[in-house]
Amino acid sequence: MSPSAAPVSVARTVVTPARATDIPELFAQATAEGKALHHEAAARGFQRAFELDPDGPLADKSLFEAAEMYDVAGQNEPALARYEQVARRFPSSDLDRVARVRALRLLTYLEYYERAGELAEQTALKYKDLLSFDQLTVLAARALSRLARDDDAQADVFIGKARDIIERESLDAAGRVPTELAPVYFALGELRRIRAQRIHFTPVPANFAAALERRCQLLLDAQSAYSDAMRAYDAHWSAMAGFRVGELYQNLHEELMLVPAPKAADNEHRRQLFEGAMRLRYSILLDKAKAMMDHTVMLGDRTGEPSPWILKARQARDSITSATHAEHEALARLPYTRDQLQAALDSFAAGKPPP
Repeated sequence: MSPSAAPVSVARTVVTPARATDIPELFAQATAEGKALHHEAAARGFQRAFELDPDGPLADKSLFEAAEMYDVAGQNEPALARYEQVARRFPSSDLDRVARVRALRLLTYLEYYERAGELAEQTALKYKDLLSFDQLTVLAARALSRLARDDDAQADVFIGKARDIIERESLDAAGRVPTELAPVYFALGELRRIRAQRIHFTPVPANFAAALERRCQLLLDAQSAYSDAMRAYDAHWSAMAGFRVGELYQNLHEELMLVPAPKAADNEHRRQLFEGAMRLRYSILLDKAKAMMDHTVMLGDRTGEPSPWILKARQARDSITSATHAEHEALARLPYTRDQLQAALDSFAAGKPPP
């Protein structure tokens, strides 16, 4: 070879008992499997190409393609592990940015909020020019990680930035919304849920009516945000959101039933009237809770969604059904009509003993 001749790059050859091949050929075979929609077979092929030449020219692409094929196949954990591995091993690769965003999508989907928050912080520092949908993924991850730590103030900042992007880019048209919006709206629902459930009724607040109104308004605002998350038509996010809405009504009912009788209920007769009036007035909360749990369970039955939130909804529905029966039985045992109970409730609300 003359001194000026360029070195020749030869693809690494892989020898097995059956045949000899090279990395580009393994990559091409895996690509063909992917095009044939044999996603898991393609993922295994790309993974093999990576493992046989982890520092070669096709290493980052092989690992990324393996992640993508597992992702398309619905194998979330294997896909996530490989997207994260791309970001760790190949930080200078052109695939780093998209691997990070996809890892964040899966981390929030799988509710690994602490890891999502860490990766989102790193990604936000590294990339200042993310596209709108990628920014939404990063911001949702940052918000959900803060909410998991009960830091609703910082979460509110990230949610606000995400909503500004949604409004500026007109991403929230009527009807179905892009999937990337689901975690943003779910985070907004969580923010409002957390704030609602900080309002308690025992001990009875100085202005019970104002406190109840504030809690109910936050409940309705949270329900609106969760409903927006459902508009992405993603079974997983819809199951999470549906359960949360039902839980809001169920928890409110449970807390209201613990409110002690007022001073005007100064004998057993009036205490019974108060108990019956409260049960009558707030039984609608149980009805709403059960309707939402029913809707969530039916969603799981219809879509085959394996989310643990479906199981939680089914268990909650059974609990609410039992509570509803108990309410009806308790009301039936009282020697008062519904009109009498309503009149008693009006009297107690005015601070007066019932007639």
